Parts: sequence; C-alpha cells; structure tokens
Amino acid sequence: MYTPSNHSGDTPAELYKRGIECLGRQSWEEAIAAFRGVIQIEPGHEKAWQKLEEAKREFKKFEDMKDLYRKGKAHFDQGQWEAAAACLRLITSSGEQCENATGLLAEAVKQLKLQTLYTNAEVWLQEQKWEEAIATLEEVVGIDQTYRGDSYNKLRRARAQYRLQSLYEQVLDHFREEEWPQAMRKLRAILRKDPDYPDAADRLKEARRRRKLAALYRDGIGFQGTSRWEEAIEQFTEIIRLARVYKFGKYKDVVDRLAGVQRQQELDKRFKQGETYRRQGKWEEAVKEFRQVHEMDPNYRGVQAKLVECNKRLRLKELCAQEEASARDKDWPKVVEVLEELHELVPEDVSIITRLGEAKRQHESDRLYREAMKYIQKKRWRKAKVALEQVIRLDPGNLDAADQLENVRRCSARIDLHNPFVQWGIGILVGIIAVVISLIQILPFTTATPTPKPTALCNGDFEKRNFECWQHGGELRQDVECDEGQCYAVLGSPRYMCKGGVPVGEAWIEQSFRVPQTVSPTLSLRYRVLSYDLVSADFFQVIINGTPVGPFGNEEWHQSSCDSEVWDSGWQDTAFDLSPYRGEMVEVYLRNVNGKPDKWWNTWTYVDDVEVH
Repeated sequence: MYTPSNHSGDTPAELYKRGIECLGRQSWEEAIAAFRGVIQIEPGHEKAWQKLEEAKREFKKFEDMKDLYRKGKAHFDQGQWEAAAACLRLITSSGEQCENATGLLAEAVKQLKLQTLYTNAEVWLQEQKWEEAIATLEEVVGIDQTYRGDSYNKLRRARAQYRLQSLYEQVLDHFREEEWPQAMRKLRAILRKDPDYPDAADRLKEARRRRKLAALYRDGIGFQGTSRWEEAIEQFTEIIRLARVYKFGKYKDVVDRLAGVQRQQELDKRFKQGETYRRQGKWEEAVKEFRQVHEMDPNYRGVQAKLVECNKRLRLKELCAQEEASARDKDWPKVVEVLEELHELVPEDVSIITRLGEAKRQHESDRLYREAMKYIQKKRWRKAKVALEQVIRLDPGNLDAADQLENVRRCSARIDLHNPFVQWGIGILVGIIAVVISLIQILPFTTATPTPKPTALCNGDFEKRNFECWQHGGELRQDVECDEGQCYAVLGSPRYMCKGGVPVGEAWIEQSFRVPQTVSPTLSLRYRVLSYDLVSADFFQVIINGTPVGPFGNEEWHQSSCDSEVWDSGWQDTAFDLSPYRGEMVEVYLRNVNGKPDKWWNTWTYVDDVEVH
C-alpha cells in the first residue's frame, strides 16, 4: 500500500499524477494516500481534494462490493442460489470489474434455473402430468445430465409413463368404440410394463366381460336369425346374467329378444309336432297343435291353411267312421247323408262320388225291397215282382231279393193258371207248337256250317259296350262302362266299401288270337289303376301265354289307407313284344287282384285300346 512516507521526496505534481494513475487502476487506498500527500504539501490543492473525495467514495463502494461478494459467495456455497444471484447481480450491475463475481453469478443463475426446473418437474411427476414433466426434465438434462444424480432416470420414467398414458387413452377410445380386442391387447401391454398401473387390471377384466357380452349378443342374434332357438336362448340368458352389472345398457332389448325367441321356439316346436301328426294322419292331435300355434300367431308359416286342412281331414275321418258304422248297420239314408257331406268337402274324390252312387243305389234298393215286402204281405204279386226286379237290377248280388222274386213268380204263376184268359192263351200256344213240329217233319232239314271263330284280336276298344270276343270272370265285378262315347273295361269296382267291403280275389278278361307275321308284332293297351292299397297286395297284371308282366299299381305310398284320397295312376300306355309268338295263337289274360284277406283297401282297373300291331 502506498503511504506518503514511502515517497517523501516526491513533489505534489508527482503525487497527484500517481494518485490519478491509482484511480485508473482502481487502487483506491494508494490513490487516497497519494492525494493526501499532495494536500499535506500543498493544502490548497483543490483538485487533490476533489480526487481524494472521489477515491474515498470509490473505496467505500469497493468495500461494499467486497462485502456483497462475501455474502454472495456464502449463499452460493450454501446452495442458496437465488440469494447468491441477488448479491452477485448487484456487484456486476454496479459496473465494477469483478471476474469472480461474474462467473459465480452465471453459475448461480444456472443452478437456480436447474433447481426451479427440477422442482417443477417433481410437481408434474407427482401430478402425473407426464408431458410437462418430460419437457421440464429434458431441459434439466440438457443443462446438466447428472443433476441431482436422478434427473435422467426420472426423465426415462416420465417418458415410459407418458407412453403408458397414451396407450391407456387409446384404451379409453376403444372402450367408447366398443373395440374390445384392441382394448384388451393394449391393456395387456400396459400391465406388462407396469403391473400396478391404475385401473388397468380392472379395465382388462371389464373389457373381457364386455367382449364376452358382445360375442354372446352377436351369436344370439345370429342363432335367432337362423331359427336355432336353443342356442339363442342360451346366449341371451347368459347376457342377462352378465349384463345386470351394467343395468343392461345397450343390451336392454335382450329381455324382449329372449321372450321372443322362447315364443318362436314354442311356435316352431308346436308347428313341427303338428306337421308330424299331419303326416301320420293323426288329425285330432294335429288340430290341437296347429290351434295353439294359431292362437299365438295367426300368420305363422301358413298355419291358418294347415289348421283348415287338418280340421277338414279330421272331419273326413269322422265322416268316414260314420259312413263305415252306418254301412255296417245298413243305415243307407245316413250313409248317403254322410257321403254327401264328404263330397262337399272333397268334390274331386272319384271314390266318394262312386260310394255315394253306391249308397244311393243301396238306399233305393232297400226302399224297393221294403216296398216289395209290403206288396207280398198284401199278395199284390205283380207290383211285388216289379219292385223286386228293380232291386235285382240295382243289386244283382241281393240273394234275398232273388229268392223273393222266385217265390213271387211261383205264386203269380199258380194264380194265373186258374185264370180263363191264361188257359185260352195256353191252348193257342200248344196249337202253334204242334203246327211247327209238323212243318219241321215235312220240310227237308239242313245243317248250317258253323262260322269259324276269328283269329285276330277283336273288341279291344270295348266299343261294342260288352265283353264280346272276351272270356271274363272272377270274384270281383267285371263291367264295360262308357263315358262320353268312350268305352272301357272295368276290372273290380269302385263301389266296394274300402273298409271291410272288398271281396278277396280277382276280376279277369281273356282272349286268344293269332299273332300276325309282321316284322315286330306288338301288343299294346292302356290302363288306369286306382287303389287304396300297396302294389304288394293289390295290382293289375298282364299275362301272355302264361308269362306274367307287371304287376302295375301303387308303389308311392308307404302304408295302405282308406282315409287318404285314392291313388290314381292316370291313363298309362304299355306295349309288349310278340315277336317270339309270330304266326302262333296266343292267350292274353288281364286281371285286377285284391289280395288282402281282411277285405280292406279297394283297388280297381280300367282297361282300353287293347290292340295288336
């Protein structure tokens, strides 16, 4: 330090100059000593006095700065960055040159910034504001990667949590969109990274439940749409069990759907059972099932038509039973009444029309027979005879009527022999016979040469309205019928009662003819079989020289039935090769067979256009 005693030989000018130099170097104490030396030598040196005051002021400021620096340094050393920065900023802002203060201030400001950022980052971490925490910690690490020793690890954790948070937000989006597989996949990824991530485990369970509900709902609707009622009920019942937790939410319609499916299942079950009964001919049971369906849903699968049909069939069955019982009791008025109702129900059934005609015939035959009996009781033989002949025309098989007619004829003959007119007639007849005998004795007698039988097949179209050229016979009826100018043979009879009134045996026609000497001689004919039985028992057959062809009959049914509409083959054309018999006589034998010994299930055949080509 400079003192006047050190420079006692200096002049005031030299001292003044030295003081100015010390001011320039900010050596305040030396400047003060120099200026005091000037004043001691030259007390009236005004500039020295001014510079002395200036040096004293600057020295005081210097001492203050030193004090601030010591305080700032103390705060710095204690990590009180804000206080240290305040002290050091006063020094640097004073304009005083202090490199230590400037460097220390820069470090204090840096540490203060790091401290503030780190504190903020911890707040963001605590509040799980990962994006803000990441930005703050990235700034901290950018300034000092080793700050506090865990800044970088905290940054990594924040980044990991931010990724998890992003995944979780996506999970929430998937929940809103009900995208359960995607939600489950991302929740599993979250839990792999952080098993304790808030709500993730519960959300995963929830997503699984929701996915199961969605699958159940989807499958249930699918099963409902394909009428798989059992599976649909199972799915909807499980949804109701699971969805109660959510107060059903979007599955509020499941209760109604379940009720609807159960109703459809009941409808379907009853309808199918009704159909089964219908196919089995169990009309009463079918009506019961179809009526239940109709009450539940009148428009279900045409159930109205099914119910009408089965009611009709049931009525037909009842009427057929009444017909059978009435026929068994020979209550022909009742049979006619029943058959007329049957005809109204099934107007196209030929067999009913036939049976109705037969019943009316029997009814008329019975009425005439009773009338004839009354005439017999009153001995009115001629009227009894007319009535009985009408009975036999209506019913050729009525043996009682035939016996009564024979008795009536005998009684009538005995009575007429005593009549004088009858006796006169007999006398004339005897005279005529005597004249004829005498003429035969006088005239020459010649014998006519018999006409040989034709050898070609004849009357194959039955247009002669009889069986001319044909032999015929059998236990069943054989007739020739004509309809609108078209004639045909009938083997068997549609008039036989289907239930117990069918004779056992056959009806046959037969004709022999010579086969022509043509290249390919052929026998052709048309036939039509109507049957309530199966071909294994009842049939139509062609036999040529003992070789059977056929049988032809009902191969479509699985069981015989008098309650179904008669099976009708329709008119069929068939032909047989006669080449092996060229030029020979052959015998064609056509027969209709009823083979059931219980006399049930009638079968008859129409034959026409038997020709040889």
